[in-house]
Amino acid sequence: MGRTKLRLAALLCTCAAYAAAAGSPAQPMSLTVSPISFDHKIALSQALAQMGIRVRDGYVLFGIDIRTTPEPQVDLKITDPTPLGVALAQVVGQVRGYGYQPISEHLIDVYSTQESMDPTDILNLRVNDFMAKNEPAANIFSRPKKFIPELNTYLLKGKTVQACGSIGPGLSSTGPGVTLNLHGATVREILDSVAEADATLVDHAISHDLPVGWFHKVETNAEGQTVHTWSFLSTVPRDWGKYVPLKPNL
Repeated sequence: MGRTKLRLAALLCTCAAYAAAAGSPAQPMSLTVSPISFDHKIALSQALAQMGIRVRDGYVLFGIDIRTTPEPQVDLKITDPTPLGVALAQVVGQVRGYGYQPISEHLIDVYSTQESMDPTDILNLRVNDFMAKNEPAANIFSRPKKFIPELNTYLLKGKTVQACGSIGPGLSSTGPGVTLNLHGATVREILDSVAEADATLVDHAISHDLPVGWFHKVETNAEGQTVHTWSFLSTVPRDWGKYVPLKPNL
């Protein structure tokens, strides 16, 4: 029990230190998550989605990078209204080697710490130029190599297999689009930037569409090939539109 408390405290201290250095990214961690409890373990990404849709007085998307096969299973037992930062520490803290980091007011990354620090990892691949014009975020997240030539080259060189898809019912890739022009960003930074832009896209609220975060998973298939799954998921509560900034993205 003592070790669990120490680990939880360490995760909270890490998050607080990052928030203090980054300024505004601290905000999503103070949002409140309504009670939710499962009597069995569920996948980490499912737990994050369940917490997201129960956030009060705001909303948050996730950028999720899974490198464990099968996907880590966690307990989700939130018995009282709980700050999102505390709930994340409780859930992500159950998985050895995983961490989380607030990126912006509406985006939190959850990732494998070992790969995040590896400069040769696919998500740390640096991209000369990335451009998107009125492109739905779901399209970019599910087929990133179409928009990032360096990523396509990387995947071909490693002879990896790419899969794509979506998480969650009713999601589509025909909603409002984001417009971005980035130079020298990593793949992770591109995905985060797309998610940030999509999170505050006023057109979503007008068209009753949903903003989405990104999901990346790496597995090894029966032939020993590395399989990259690129996908998207929405984790916003039903009333998220009330909290969208009242000005369009530029």
